[in-house]
Amino acid sequence: MIIQQMKSFDSISQRVIYGLNLIYSEFAPVESENASMQSQEKLHKLMGIMIDKIYDNPSLLNLAENKDEAFQYELYNMKPELNKVYQSVFKGLSEFYKFMYISALYGEITNDCLSIENPVLKKNKASYKPYYNTLFNEIEIEAVNKKDEIAIIAENNLLQSLKLLSEKVPVNINPWRPYALANFACCSFTNNFAYLLSRVDSVNNLNGLLLELQKECFEKNYEQIINCDMFGFGISFKNKIGGFVIGYNPRSYQQFSFGTLNLIGEKAMLEDFNNLDNDLQQHFIDICRKGMGLCHSCLNCTKGGKKIFAIKIENDGKYYNLCPLTPYCWNTIDRNLINSLFKYHDAQEKYGTTRKKK
Repeated sequence: MIIQQMKSFDSISQRVIYGLNLIYSEFAPVESENASMQSQEKLHKLMGIMIDKIYDNPSLLNLAENKDEAFQYELYNMKPELNKVYQSVFKGLSEFYKFMYISALYGEITNDCLSIENPVLKKNKASYKPYYNTLFNEIEIEAVNKKDEIAIIAENNLLQSLKLLSEKVPVNINPWRPYALANFACCSFTNNFAYLLSRVDSVNNLNGLLLELQKECFEKNYEQIINCDMFGFGISFKNKIGGFVIGYNPRSYQQFSFGTLNLIGEKAMLEDFNNLDNDLQQHFIDICRKGMGLCHSCLNCTKGGKKIFAIKIENDGKYYNLCPLTPYCWNTIDRNLINSLFKYHDAQEKYGTTRKKK
C-alpha cells in the first residue's frame, strides 16, 4: 500500500489496518550471528505484504465487516456499539501478532520449522486460531496444529529473522498493554520510530514544516518523545510545562491532530490578558472568531461546582467572555500557528508556575 492520507475506507477494519501501514517501519537491520541482513530485509518485506493482504481482505483474520464509520467529536462512550466494533478489530489484530510474537520468542527452530508448545502459548495468554493459516499461506508460510504444539514452517533464515525481531521488542506484553506490539507488527529491529515525523509531514502535504518545527524545538531545548502502539501514536516536543503534540487516532474522522500538550496556565494568561504578547492575544481572539473559545455555559470548567471560570477581556474596543478551556488541537498546522504556540508555551512557563498576586 502506498502511504498517503486516506479519509474514507470500505470498512472500519480497513480504517484501523491503514494505521498499521502508516507506522510500518523503514528497514534498518541489526547485527546478528543467526539472521543475515538479507534475511532481515526479506522478513521486513513479507510482514509489510502481510499488512497489505489483511487490508485488502480483513476476513483473512475474521475482522469486522462493518462499513466505515468513525468518531467526529463524540466521546467513545457516546457511541458504545461503534466503539465495540473498533475494540473487536484491535483485539483480533493484537491477538494475531501476539501469537506470532510469543511463538517466535519462546519457540524452538529446527531446520525450516519453528515449534511452540501449547502450554507455553497458554501461559503467555496467546493462542493459535486455524484461520491464521489462511493468511500465512498468502506469504508462503504454513502453520500446522499438532497435538501438543504449533509448528510454523518457513525458510530457516526467515524464521531466524522472526526470532531476532521478537528478541528486539523492548516491552513486556501483558493483558494491561494489549497493543504494545507496535515494534513487532511494524518489523522494527531497531525500535526506532523517528521516521514517523517526516512521514506525517509527507502524508499531510506540509512540505517539511514539521521538520522545521523539530529543528526549532531542539534549538529551544525541547525534549522529543514518541509514544507508539499498534493503533495510534503521539509525537511530542516538551518543555518544562507544555509543548507541541502531533497525534494519530484511527477512531477519528480527523485522524491527525496538531496542537499543544495541555492548557496549564491558560486561565492565568487570560486573567492577565492585557500584558500578553500581542501575537498571543491575537491567537486567543482568532480562536474566538471561529466560534470556539467563547463561554457557552457548558460548565465543564466548574468540575461540579457553580462558579464559571470564563474571563472577560477587552480587545480593540470589543469585549469577549473567554473560556479557559479553549481548543488546543487542530486538524492541520501552519507557520502562523507554530509561531503562536511557541509564544503560548513560553507563557506557560511563566503563568503555569506562578500565581498572579492579588
